[in-house]
Amino acid sequence: MSSTETLKPIGPVDLVAERAELGPALEEAVLAVLRSGAYILGPEVERFEKDFARSQGLSHGVAVANGTDALVVALRAIGVVPGDHVVTSPFTFFASAGAVAWAGARPVLADVELSTALLDPAAAAAAVDARTTCLLPVHLYGQMADMKAFRALADAKKLALLEDGAQSHGAERDGHGCGALGDACAFSFYPTKNLGACGEGGLVGTRRDDVAARARRIREHGSPVRYTHAELGTNSRMQAFQGAVLNVKLPHLARWNARRAALAARYDAALRGSQAVRPLERAARSRHVYHQYTVRIVGDVSRDAVIAAMKARGIAAQVHYPSPVHLQEAARPWGYGPGDFPNAERLAREVVCLPVHPFLSDADADRVAEALLEAASGRIR
Repeated sequence: MSSTETLKPIGPVDLVAERAELGPALEEAVLAVLRSGAYILGPEVERFEKDFARSQGLSHGVAVANGTDALVVALRAIGVVPGDHVVTSPFTFFASAGAVAWAGARPVLADVELSTALLDPAAAAAAVDARTTCLLPVHLYGQMADMKAFRALADAKKLALLEDGAQSHGAERDGHGCGALGDACAFSFYPTKNLGACGEGGLVGTRRDDVAARARRIREHGSPVRYTHAELGTNSRMQAFQGAVLNVKLPHLARWNARRAALAARYDAALRGSQAVRPLERAARSRHVYHQYTVRIVGDVSRDAVIAAMKARGIAAQVHYPSPVHLQEAARPWGYGPGDFPNAERLAREVVCLPVHPFLSDADADRVAEALLEAASGRIR
């Protein structure tokens, strides 16, 4: 490998390479929408709703403006009302809990498994109280939470069950995909997701006819028919441009996910046996789609030093997430503090996410793993 190749930057995503692989199809799809004059919802979005839902094994897809709106609309559609308690994870992007609060409910947090960073079903069960009406497990980093356990808990306690699938398009666990066991699943199509739009986009996926019908009303000001408003809703409709873009990309999702998994297997092999770098575990009987390949830095070298050393070699290692939800300023009204969720807090101190997008070469992955091992051992600074 030449010095020029060695210094080639390796980023967390490569949207330029994705665009190049797709060729002129994206431009043609966007121009077709521009010429059609149908810019909000319309046939491109309807096609995407049906095809994406089918790809995930769901009966309905309700496309909305972004992933956060998908959570808010889904919470409302499954019956969560202001004052309810919703049990969710303290180790995820803030939107998971923030959407609960935005809907007028109270996020009740429960700790995660240290080995997977996924919401712990036993901890969630202990967090259920008399005002709890819903469970909201997060399928983090591309891996699904234990939905069989959460379905059993929801049934036993007569709770609604909403899945946060923003990072896990195409994931499976115990033979079930995202949304299969929940009352609904919220998806995000932010550009860096495994399936990303050219802007914002989200979708509520469900097998329930009633949830789908209500989500469609809520996204259009509670209106089942124009100028007739059955309930209070909002304006959260997917733009036709984003539907068209996603229609171009959707047929590639399974192949892109397979490439992510191949890169993850390469990382697994390279990092096996390291005392300083510990990859998060993959649950048995699961198909992980590796939105992120995440490790914990558990040696004597600080995580910041590891990230700095890799940056010096042109490799973008990132931290998702450096602060757990309960220690954010916006979470202060929920009454939590340091020490309440030790696994979430430890993960926030230790995790590093490695580049794992489908346009990395094997040589790129080898270079990332080599740099990580050297940095974590303290041999490079």
